[in-house]
Amino acid sequence: MSAPIRVPPPADPRLLPVLVTVTYLAAVVAASGFLSLALDRDVIDYPDAGPLLGVVMVAAAGVVNWLGCSRSTRRANPWPGAFVTALFALVAISLVGAVGYALIRGSLSWMLLASAHFALSPFTAAAAILAGLAVVATWALARSAGSGTS
Repeated sequence: MSAPIRVPPPADPRLLPVLVTVTYLAAVVAASGFLSLALDRDVIDYPDAGPLLGVVMVAAAGVVNWLGCSRSTRRANPWPGAFVTALFALVAISLVGAVGYALIRGSLSWMLLASAHFALSPFTAAAAILAGLAVVATWALARSAGSGTS
C-alpha cells in the first residue's frame, strides 16, 4: 500500500479558511448548475428578481462559511460547528433572498413568501450541506497540516 497523500499547509495557517471558502463558493455554483439541469428549474424562480439576487445570497453564505471554517480550526470536534454553520448558511441565504426580493418588489408583504420559498429550495439545501462539509474539511486539513492544534 502506498502512503496517504498529505496536503501541504498554506504558508499562513489563517489562509486555510479563505481557500476553503473560495472552494465552497465554486462548489455552490457548480451544485446549483447541476441541480438546475437535473430538476429543470431556475436557481432563482422569480423572473423579476434580477441577476444579482442569487449572487448576493451566495456571498452571504460565503461569509457564514468563512466564519465557520475559521472557528473550526480551533475545535476538537468539527460536527457541532459544521451543523451550526450549515444552519446559519440556510438562514443567511433565505433571509438575504427574502429581504432582497422584497426590496426589488418594493413591498414588504413579499418577504414572508420569499423567505419560505428560498428556505425550502433544493439549491439552498445544497449550499447549506456544502457549508457543513466545508467546515469538516477545514478541520481535517488543519489537523493533517498540524496548524490547528491549539
